[in-house]
This record gives sequence, structure tokens and C-alpha cells, in this order.
Amino acid sequence: MKSVVADYRTRIYAVRIEAVGGQIARFVQYPHDLPMTSGGGQANYNAGSGYEFSGVSTTAGATPSVVDLRGVILDAVGYLSLDEVASRVWDNARAYLFATTSATPIEDEEPLGLFLMGKAQLRDDKYVFELMSLIDAANQNTGFTYGPLCRWTLFDETLDGDVIPWQRSRCTGPRSNPDGPSLAAHKVTGTITHVTSRNLFRDDQRVEADDWFGAGSIRFTTGANAGLLSEEVKTYAANGTIETYQAFHYPVQVGDEYEMVPGCRKRRVEDCIAKFSNAINHGGFDRVPTQSVYTKFGTGGA
Repeated sequence: MKSVVADYRTRIYAVRIEAVGGQIARFVQYPHDLPMTSGGGQANYNAGSGYEFSGVSTTAGATPSVVDLRGVILDAVGYLSLDEVASRVWDNARAYLFATTSATPIEDEEPLGLFLMGKAQLRDDKYVFELMSLIDAANQNTGFTYGPLCRWTLFDETLDGDVIPWQRSRCTGPRSNPDGPSLAAHKVTGTITHVTSRNLFRDDQRVEADDWFGAGSIRFTTGANAGLLSEEVKTYAANGTIETYQAFHYPVQVGDEYEMVPGCRKRRVEDCIAKFSNAINHGGFDRVPTQSVYTKFGTGGA
């Protein structure tokens, strides 16, 4: 049973969203903003974005709840801005849903669920996030999947500054090749010289070979997209043409400066050996015979 239940006569719902990067947004379903007791102080919960949940239910089983969080984009402190939503700042954030009373509001008074926020959908000036209950982690497969491609992540950090846990990034580590590839040694900078679209542009000063930056990432340091999260590079041509999977939020302009790192297609020969001289840390099993090979029978002979 719950240790605390909000008074049903003045019951209201609120949510606290904590992004991976540390940003926090607080919303409440109420006619106006509402200060709440939070620890030893107060936290203000915003009501102006018109946020709402599609509904939440609680069961005794392990079936996860799926909830939609909707609201209006507002470029103001404490709200979800267009730039943040479009550049995926709030993707994979944690959302703490709780109930409290409007008479004496207390943060997390009656916890209702902990959710992970999926990728946002933008519709006009509104956002929609799909939230999955944290209990869904119990339904996920665990362990390694063995195959010919490497299962590790290149570099120990991302272009956006996020540190990757060692168990996911073993290209450089204490057990083997501590001087393996680093992001700082492979990061390059440049300036856009030609633009076709928001996800296809060129820097004709680049001299790297075809696909050197394929599966890597790029982000802009000047221009309208400066400060937004990086995008994954889909293809790279030797003439400096760069194509990303996702379009940048704002139009890319000639003269925009960027920084970019190469990617890894996770192949032993082409990537681990030829590209990064790091075969010792290859996490794939490309030499294991397939079922069609090891189930063959001999055809005779002495």
C-alpha cells in the first residue's frame, strides 16, 4: 500500500522531468503556477504550457504503462523550448509523475510512476512525448548478442560531451590498448562551402577518403544551429559532401563552422585494423563459422 495518499477533495497531478543533461522542467495541471514544498525549500510548477497526460493506470503485473505527454512549446525558463525539443535534449529524460493537494502542495507527495521519455513528435507549436514506465526494463533482453560486428561504442565520450560508460566503450580501456582512439585526437573543424538541404551540405576543403566520417557525428559551432545537439553522419564523400540521417533544426548556411568526428562501421579489417589500428579491442566474432558451415557432412575420401 502507498504510505501517503493525496487528499481526494483537492487532488491535482504534476510531473517533474529531469533531462540527461541535468535540465529540469516542472508542470502541474492547475489554473495557475503553483509553488510546492520541495525538500527544504520550494519549487515552482508551471501551468502555462497546457500540458496533459493521456492517462495512467496501475496494475499488479509487470506490463508497462504507456502514457503520452502533450504540451505547448514555450521559449521561456522552465518550459520545453522548440530548440530543446527539436534537438532531442529531452529524449530519454526521466519523468516523475505524482499527485498532491492544491491546498498544501508537496513535491512527490503521492508518487504515481517513473517514466522514460521517448523521442518527441512536433506538431505545429505542440509536442508529444511517449512515456514508458520504468518497469519495462524488466521486459528487456539482457546479455550480449554475438555476431560479426563489434558491439562496443567508439570513443569514451560523444561530440556533445557525454561520457560513455566503460562497459559500452572498450576501444580504450585499462585491460587492453589504453592508448586507443580518442575523440580529441580525431576531431576536426571546418566551414560549410555549399548547401543543398538541412541534412546535405559540403566543405570542399576536406581531404579525407570516402566514408571516413561515415557513422560519425557533426555539430555546428556557429550559425543558427550552434549549441544544438550533434547529428549522426549517414554518408561522407571524398569531395567533402556530408549527409546526416536527421536534418538539422535550422537551415544550414554557407559559412557555418562545425566540428566533426569519424565513425566506425564496426568491421574488424576495414575499421578496427585499417582505420584505427585497434584490432585488439574488436568486440565482434567475425571468424565463427555459420550454421551452414559447421553442419556440413563430409562427402567421402580416405
